[in-house]
Amino acid sequence: MAREKRQNSITGSFFFAPAVMGIILLFLVGVLAVGYRIWNGYKNTIMDNQKQQLLLTSRTLADNMEIALYEYQQDLSFLCAHQEKSGGFAQTQEFFREYLNAKAGLETDILQVSADGTAESILHTGIELRQPVTDINDTLSVWLAQTPDDRHLFVFLQSLPDGNKLGLAVDADRCYEEWISGVQIGTSGYIMVKNSSGIILMHPQASQWGIHVISGRKERFPDLDLTSLENMVEEQNRGEEGISDYYSYWWLEEPLVRVHKISGYAPVKLGRDFWVISSVVDYDDFSSPIEKGFYRVASLFLVSLMIAVVLLFIVTQLLADRRRSQNEITTLRELNERLETIHRGEERIGHQQRLQVIGTMTGGVAHEFNNLLTPIMGYSELLMLALDKDSEEHEYAQEIYDASDKAKDVVRQLSTLSRRNVETVFKKNEVLPLLKRICKMMRSTCPSDITLEEKYDLTDGDAILCNSTQISQVLLNLCVNAIYAIRSRDNVSGKSGTAGGSDSFAAPEIGRIRLQARVTSRESLLKLPQLAHADIPEDWGRYLQIRIADNGCGMSKEVLKQIFTPFFTTKKAGEGTGLGLSLVEQIILSHRGFIFAESTPGRGSVFTILLPLMDIRDTAQVSFGESAKGQHILIADDNAKILDMLSRGFSKLGVDAEVCRTHEELKTLLKEYKGSVMLIDESLEDGSGIDFCMSIQGTYPAIIKIVMADYPTDNLLEAKQHNIIDGYLLKPVSCADALEEIRRCSEQIH
Repeated sequence: MAREKRQNSITGSFFFAPAVMGIILLFLVGVLAVGYRIWNGYKNTIMDNQKQQLLLTSRTLADNMEIALYEYQQDLSFLCAHQEKSGGFAQTQEFFREYLNAKAGLETDILQVSADGTAESILHTGIELRQPVTDINDTLSVWLAQTPDDRHLFVFLQSLPDGNKLGLAVDADRCYEEWISGVQIGTSGYIMVKNSSGIILMHPQASQWGIHVISGRKERFPDLDLTSLENMVEEQNRGEEGISDYYSYWWLEEPLVRVHKISGYAPVKLGRDFWVISSVVDYDDFSSPIEKGFYRVASLFLVSLMIAVVLLFIVTQLLADRRRSQNEITTLRELNERLETIHRGEERIGHQQRLQVIGTMTGGVAHEFNNLLTPIMGYSELLMLALDKDSEEHEYAQEIYDASDKAKDVVRQLSTLSRRNVETVFKKNEVLPLLKRICKMMRSTCPSDITLEEKYDLTDGDAILCNSTQISQVLLNLCVNAIYAIRSRDNVSGKSGTAGGSDSFAAPEIGRIRLQARVTSRESLLKLPQLAHADIPEDWGRYLQIRIADNGCGMSKEVLKQIFTPFFTTKKAGEGTGLGLSLVEQIILSHRGFIFAESTPGRGSVFTILLPLMDIRDTAQVSFGESAKGQHILIADDNAKILDMLSRGFSKLGVDAEVCRTHEELKTLLKEYKGSVMLIDESLEDGSGIDFCMSIQGTYPAIIKIVMADYPTDNLLEAKQHNIIDGYLLKPVSCADALEEIRRCSEQIH
């Protein structure tokens, strides 16, 4: 019998080992694939950083050179003014010598060029003006010159009233040495300067000065392929900074070898013209160190991984020999049932998430198509109004309108996939009476050995826009959880309770639940660490703060992080579903509020709710007449084409329309607004149109508020039902539809 058991164990290990090796091989392949993707991303990131550093080098050099060249221009203007004042070049030569001695910098000479091109200099003879390189303006230009000893000069020439030109000669070789040559880029990189026409002005190789970067090199090397270099030069000649990958040659080395280069370039502004500073480096100078470093790390990782795999295989073999022990059948059956239940729940959640994704995508497509159809329908409608009904052009416009109307129906059919069934009915409720009614229900829920304390710091008239039934459900749910936490405080810490834990009680043996309510400002919310990452809208300045504290068992940090997760519960099987606090969070979020929790094991929990308070003020009543002409309408939409179409359409109909694209712009317009109608898109870039109408409910009650939406959601219908909005328009929207909805809303109000 023992021999058979050992034989079965050996046989099981024999068949088990290949499976483990297969898994290990798949794991290795996966690791290599993931590692390659990580390396590729890492390499691209480092290369981008290196390129940005290259661009920063060129930008810094360009800024410095621009300042220096501007100073030379100012000096030349000063010298010209002095010469005009003194009477001529001959009379100012002594002053010019004193100027050059005082400067003792890169300025090497001052010369006068007559109208026939003859040059007369102060200090040197034989200066040759080779070619003009830049026209800074109509009277000031820069020439590339050369001395008899082959020194390069930049000569700034300023036209004078007498027809001559006064020039300031700057030692270009020293400029390159002091400004540029000290900057080391890679192992063989260099920095060059050329003008907007492609003439090389500065280069490490003296023979390159003054030649055209393309044609000059083609003359010297007619057999080279310079296509990539030509494309890069075209980009540089636009006068913008940038980074280019291209193929060229190292002109400083013989023989010439085609290489992959990177150039970071930036413009040096010179009046109406510019120069280009280009920092050039070999692509391998950046990529090779990255690859070598990664290969070292990858080799070390692979060796470590192989050692780990060997150890894993040995451990697996040992575990395979011990797989004979099994749990009891009843335990396995119970575990299997639990796993099946969890699996079914995960499938339902996964299915709902897939439907939600499909709905969201469909809603987005419908929204974009509506934005496209709105100007098509609107402008075709305007064309039909402007054209003779019997004309052929009117028929064409009618065909466009009919086709877009059919497309509108198709979009609406698609949009049904993204509709949500949110049955939240909002009404104005005064806070103090509402909380007192809920506390009465909470007292009836509390056992006799648990006391409920109330403390209100509120004033009459404080009101919120809410569903009173759902708010009651939230507070009762938290009360029930608090009771359970108090009952469980003698058990292990971390069982279910309300969230939070900063309040303490004098007598922990007596169960206490404390409800506190007060008004707080939006600025106070911004200071709360629990809301540090929350998006707190600017539509409400005041919030109602409700805190429910208990002295129950409290919760650990691990439990506290998961309390709002659906199906998470610390209660025993059959005592809880794990959906209570998840529903509480959904209700608070649907009311545009916030909820967070604190808790300390053994001391209790605090649950904090924040809901926006209504801002109610008396405003003048403004009515909308029966005729649309002469009326003033506010329109808010983040699509500029839709705004332009509606503005033109209303103008044709005699309606004054004022448009904006954000909530902030709309708030500013409302302060001075004397009209009675507001059209707002439901999905503006900075928030919901319904939310905005809700936030101004008490401030501008007389304005007719109409929301433009892709489809009639439950939230939209309920907002209209409870007078948060007066009406809605389904996209695409035309001016005629808008005026008809305005007329209908006006009749209902009056």
